[in-house]
Amino acid sequence: MTDGLSPPALPRFLGADWLLGAAQAQRWMWTEAFCKWTRRPLPSARYARRLGEGRRFALQRGSWMSVLVPMVVFSQFVDVLLCQAALQIAVTDVVQRWMLHALLLFVSLWTVVWAVSLRSATRHVDHVLDAYALTLAVGFRQLCRIPLAAIAGVQVIDHRAVRGHADWFDVHGLKPRDVTLLTSLDKPTLLIELQAGADGAWWTRNGARRPLRRRIAVYVDQPAAMQAAIAAALPASSPPPP
Repeated sequence: MTDGLSPPALPRFLGADWLLGAAQAQRWMWTEAFCKWTRRPLPSARYARRLGEGRRFALQRGSWMSVLVPMVVFSQFVDVLLCQAALQIAVTDVVQRWMLHALLLFVSLWTVVWAVSLRSATRHVDHVLDAYALTLAVGFRQLCRIPLAAIAGVQVIDHRAVRGHADWFDVHGLKPRDVTLLTSLDKPTLLIELQAGADGAWWTRNGARRPLRRRIAVYVDQPAAMQAAIAAALPASSPPPP
């Protein structure tokens, strides 16, 4: 697991990073939800502190994230009742019926835990801008570290300019394949363009390193404030002292 300041080491075996990342994501998810329900110190709070000092930009006001938990809990309550009733009628074998009931309940519990942990982690882990680099984090799942010297420009994504069947990609003259998306459920609000080459920039998903494109779209509550802060930091950025 990366400490938020250094890129992860390349795996020795093909697919090992994906398997390790998937197992790590499940551990984070269940631990975060358990600590949330038992009112214990949250893993996401400790993780956020490890991203370093600097100006922080929150991800707490997204419209999808605000309704995620109530929507999932309500849908699971209704869906489970309907599915359990259907199983009771359609499956005649008692053992098979109880196995399917147990599987359905586990899937329902997993979905609620996923929603609770995702919302909690996203609300406690912020983007961090320090004197030399910008760290973008979406809960535990995604982490991106960009030296300020590698940033070519920043602009706010104006979703109000979208008309008809177009989307924000069309407004900015981009294709989805041109952009690395750092967002969970909400639409990105800030577009960051990297210099050609972008030495030192890296991105991980579930702890596994992924290719980083020249343009990065990320969600933040106050994109204009973050854009201004990054733009003000760019001229003064320089390599850290040895």
